[in-house]
Amino acid sequence: MPPKIQYTKGDLLQAAFRLTRAQGLSAVNARAVARELGCSTQPIFRAFHSMEDIRREMLRMAADVYQAYLLRGNDLAPKPYLGSGMAYILFAREERELFRLLFMRDRLSEGDADPAQDQTLEYVLGLVMQSTGLDRGRALAFHRHLWVFTHGLAAMVATRYLKLEDAEVMNLLRDQYRATRLMFGLPPVQDAFDEAEGRTLRQN
Repeated sequence: MPPKIQYTKGDLLQAAFRLTRAQGLSAVNARAVARELGCSTQPIFRAFHSMEDIRREMLRMAADVYQAYLLRGNDLAPKPYLGSGMAYILFAREERELFRLLFMRDRLSEGDADPAQDQTLEYVLGLVMQSTGLDRGRALAFHRHLWVFTHGLAAMVATRYLKLEDAEVMNLLRDQYRATRLMFGLPPVQDAFDEAEGRTLRQN
């Protein structure tokens, strides 16, 4: 009789996460995870109290992926804060189901904060304060104005409502950033900002 295959908790989570990435969290159930691994549902319920435990882990793992994208922002644009916006939209383009899970679900009904936003907000606010010189309170207000705009672009990309090239995204984010600076009474960006952006766009 062949030895019985043992599945670790990590194996089960990775199988569930593959399903989440490909089909969304609604596709994750005990039978689907078991089918993904080629086993029965018994190992799943030995490792987890309920499917809700697995779904919470999916949120955490999705947030980890998003954070990795966010940290790549420095390589996506000449200014780190602009890069964070580019990273958000790139995440929406390349990880559509994870983006929907983190940023397009009914959080109010759940009565729970988005783990990705909670873990990354301070990092992004640091970029805003560095870019604008605003204190934390005004930096938060500044970021909210831009995040609403950026989220709209990302949602259209994630749902394939429209297709945006990187250069178009950068232009849109840059223009909105400049407009928001004016709203907050900040001086226009320096010429070096424009020159750096111009070199990046021409490379794209």
